[in-house]
Amino acid sequence: MKIKMKYILYAVVLVIAVVLILNFFVLNHAKSTKLSVGETAPNYTFQLANGSTESLNNYKGEPLILWFVATWCGSCAQGNTAVADNLAFFKEHNVKILELEQYNDLGSPGMPISQFISEYGNNNTYVTGGVASYNMTIAYNTPPTFQLDIYYLISPSGKILYVGEGIATGIGNLENAISKNGL
Repeated sequence: MKIKMKYILYAVVLVIAVVLILNFFVLNHAKSTKLSVGETAPNYTFQLANGSTESLNNYKGEPLILWFVATWCGSCAQGNTAVADNLAFFKEHNVKILELEQYNDLGSPGMPISQFISEYGNNNTYVTGGVASYNMTIAYNTPPTFQLDIYYLISPSGKILYVGEGIATGIGNLENAISKNGL
C-alpha cells in the first residue's frame, strides 16, 4: 500500500511540475510577443490596395495610425465611418492612417480592402489601404486570440505610443493619445 501511495504522490508532483513549466514558457512567450507602448514598431512589408509593395519604415518621419481590420467585421466597418467622421482631426495633426486587412482576412471571406474603405469610409481617400502579410499580422495581432479591429499609434520615430481595440468605440481615446503626445 505504501508503494502505491508513493507512486501516486510522484505522479501528482510530476503533473504539477509539468503544468508549472508549461505555464512559465507559455506566459513568457505571450509576454515576449505582445507589442506594447514604448517599443519600436516592427518593420514589415505589405501590399497596398493598388498592388505595390511597401515597407512600414517608409512611414517614419510622420505620425501614423497602423490599423488592422477584417473586411467582414461589423465593428471594423463602423470604425471606417468613425475615422471618416473625424478626418479633420487627423489631418489637423498630420496623422496618416494605414488600414491593413489582416492576412487572408483571418480565414473568412470579405471584400477587397479598397472597396471596404470606400464603402464604409464615405469614399475616403485619406486612408491608405493594404493587405498585411502573415508575419505582420502575427506580429501585430498576437495569437491565439486575434482581435478583428486593433490599431497602433506610432510616433514619427517609429515608437508605439498607444494601442487600442475597436477604433469606432475608442476614437476619443485615440484622439486624446494624439494630443497628449503632442502630435
